[in-house]
Amino acid sequence: MAIKFTTNRAVMLSLITPALAATSNKNTLPALEGLLFSLEDNILTVCGYDLEKGVKTSAQVYPQEEGAVILNAQKISAIIRNLPECEIHFEANEKNMVRITGAMSEFTIHGLSAEAFPNLPELGGDRSFSISQGVLKDLIEGTHFAVAQTDARPILTGEYFKIEGKKITVVALDNYRLALKEEENAVFGNESNYSFIVPGKTLFEFSKLLSDSDELITAEFTNKYIIFKMKDIVFFSRLLEGEYIDYNRVIPKQNKIFVKVKTADFIESASRASLLVDEKLKTPLKCSFTDDNLQISCTTQYGNVIDNIKIEKTGEDIEIGFNSRYLLDALRACPDETIRIEMSTPLMSMVITPAEEKENSSYTYLILPYRLK
Repeated sequence: MAIKFTTNRAVMLSLITPALAATSNKNTLPALEGLLFSLEDNILTVCGYDLEKGVKTSAQVYPQEEGAVILNAQKISAIIRNLPECEIHFEANEKNMVRITGAMSEFTIHGLSAEAFPNLPELGGDRSFSISQGVLKDLIEGTHFAVAQTDARPILTGEYFKIEGKKITVVALDNYRLALKEEENAVFGNESNYSFIVPGKTLFEFSKLLSDSDELITAEFTNKYIIFKMKDIVFFSRLLEGEYIDYNRVIPKQNKIFVKVKTADFIESASRASLLVDEKLKTPLKCSFTDDNLQISCTTQYGNVIDNIKIEKTGEDIEIGFNSRYLLDALRACPDETIRIEMSTPLMSMVITPAEEKENSSYTYLILPYRLK
């Protein structure tokens, strides 16, 4: 189907770049490695869809002939990115040969028939809510590190969202750590309670499209899909089916050792101690909490390191081991200058929360310890 229009480089990049997040590089179907360009009236729509997630973007252009064509996502993206700021003429003929001219350059590339593109799901749901982009981005980035990376328990490869009126809770956990973030009064246009599970990899790609602004984004969902709608971007994803784990049961409630520590000090000390970690043997960091001191040490085939920082502690002394990456992932996700750590025994999980309670937001990070030899 022929298609012909004129626009500029900035508009083309604003359409193509978000849609790249939903194209596949490992598929036997060429259409899934491509972007669908379709022109109707004066609106150009660009869509990427890998059967798990999809992105639709749209903008006004100067139309000359309505139609649609599929182009390889990486190739068309590279072409537009490497053109200077200029007016771009885009023209596809009936045989899906596409000619792109801009400045003093001209490209002719092979496209595919629009009919080869997979059918999209219905992009509208019967339930919806709104939330600011900045809050949603913070919720995803503050929990994503704890999503399971293997399919041993498929439900754990997703993030659990629970909406209760104006409150939103996001949870991720694997077999070694848990990340939970809550925001009160963050959800608008909703009075119901419901939950859903979004694939973690999909959410990570989606978070790249979000800004830190207060601009609202609308989420609509069905039993199988969630659809996020921004100004000129629609992002949709398949939902994971099944019951999520009762995460409240895994958070220890009987802790008797409490520590306050500066987040930056803990990160820097753990980072230094990690320099000698043997990744193959997964050497743990040994954390010794005594009086007003935290000593982090590590002994491997490369040598040993001892690092100390100041803390405030109530309760008994404790010596406990942690995987360095799991520990640092959780610490780096903490937005506060000072955190509160709770422990009970060397074999029970460590719980990290804010040192000072905030009015509307909270987080809980849990890390399973390593048994020290």
